[in-house]
Amino acid sequence: MARLATVGVALAVLALSGCGGGTLSKEELQKQYEAIQSLASEGALVADGVADDRTTETFVAVHSQYLSEAARKVETDLRSGNGPQPAVSLARQVADDLDRLHEEPDDPALARRLSEQLQAYAADAEERAK
Repeated sequence: MARLATVGVALAVLALSGCGGGTLSKEELQKQYEAIQSLASEGALVADGVADDRTTETFVAVHSQYLSEAARKVETDLRSGNGPQPAVSLARQVADDLDRLHEEPDDPALARRLSEQLQAYAADAEERAK
């Protein structure tokens, strides 16, 4: 249930925060950081499932790809809205780690490392959103 809520929050934030160019307001930037936090947290949960052998390769491959695409959308929105480089980089790092999970959905050691890194990105994004 928590996963669905997290995904729902990410989708809502993405829908509300789409940029059409220009400069991001403080509120828009906060929403982008919240989206990054949500996507990184969800990715960490998926990676934990791999590390603990609680999920299927197919689920991991599909869901991590979906999350990566969402993170790339945030990165694109930040770029087009002249978002700060740390936010752009954070979104890109989340997407890159989710891509690695997508490419190797059956590697528990990698998944554990990615989970830890994604949790760190989520904490960073949460702090920056304040």
